[in-house]
Amino acid sequence: MCEVEIKFQKKRQKCGLFAIKLENGEVMETKNILEVENLVIDLNDILTGKFFDLKRRLEKFLASLTECEDVLDFLADCLVGFNEEDAMAKTFSFDRKSGMTKISLPSDDKERLALSITIFDNIASDKMNANQLLETFFQDGKMTPIQNFLDKIVRPFRDAICKHFEIASDISVMDVKKHEQELKQLEKQEELEPETEQEELPHQGELFEEIKKNCQQILGLLSFEKKRDDFLDDVEFVTNAIMKACENGDLMTVNALVIGLNYISKKFKNARHIVEEMKSLILDYYDFLAQPAENADLAEEDFGGEDG
Repeated sequence: MCEVEIKFQKKRQKCGLFAIKLENGEVMETKNILEVENLVIDLNDILTGKFFDLKRRLEKFLASLTECEDVLDFLADCLVGFNEEDAMAKTFSFDRKSGMTKISLPSDDKERLALSITIFDNIASDKMNANQLLETFFQDGKMTPIQNFLDKIVRPFRDAICKHFEIASDISVMDVKKHEQELKQLEKQEELEPETEQEELPHQGELFEEIKKNCQQILGLLSFEKKRDDFLDDVEFVTNAIMKACENGDLMTVNALVIGLNYISKKFKNARHIVEEMKSLILDYYDFLAQPAENADLAEEDFGGEDG
């Protein structure tokens, strides 16, 4: 087991806040999606940096990585069964006849992640000389060795992390701050839940019916999409999960899933207004529940609309 794998294994922890669908259909819970998003921003900084010391930047990145348990857990799984010596021999080779060096990177995301993080760790720990590696294997007539390294090693590493955790690769600091505010709002709303979860909440059934109608609209729009990708598949997965939570009468789960849907549906513009409507319905409902007792009758009339 390589040194980087040992470090990651010590950091592994399974608990979570943000649900991610795996290839086998199971759901992995992410403890802190904001940490993952900030890590992607760190990778983007490496990709867009100018004339920097690669070793120092990778040391800084790995220091941030050790605080991100979700990515550590994912990378630890990628490193299971990974043979560093064999992988390096297959990736970096030398043709004695032509005198040319060759790079053959794995096509599988997990293998590529395991290889990349091992390279990062080896450079940071001086097991690999960064300058020698760049000059030997990353010479390219169209770009500098460091640019070639970023394009072949760092960028695919970032993209695989983004794909797994459903994060846009061009995420900005402002996007993370906005998401942080949404999660704080979720926490505030969840504080109301323990006081009322043992009783039937007023108009809860009506709320669930409206949300289910919205979900059906989204599923209808999805059925017209000719080009399907991972993002649309995840929108469908979470939308169905929301409907199931409505059927189970689980307001807290519905609320959390709608926030997740709002995050992953950014590329599905046709459904954005429907997701916003679901968010508004839930916010209005929590406002309704928070009304003082003396205003309960009036608030109920406002929430109930034309009924009764």
